[in-house]
Amino acid sequence: MIEPCHRLFGAKVEQLRVALGWTQQDLAKKVGLSRGSIANIETGRQRLLLHDVDKFAKAFGAEPKALLRGIWF
Repeated sequence: MIEPCHRLFGAKVEQLRVALGWTQQDLAKKVGLSRGSIANIETGRQRLLLHDVDKFAKAFGAEPKALLRGIWF
């Protein structure tokens, strides 16, 4: 079952990635995950650990709380 919080986070990741003109493969290299994992995260099918949220934030040049705003708080 896809949790709404995972889908919302994935949508935010996809939106930022596309806005930066990055492919899923580009983002995968930046965060140390596979392209398939990025695809699954963007659709909310893959759960993340907190340290993964930090990796995404660093890749986007943002604070983790900026990626989580509107999802969990």
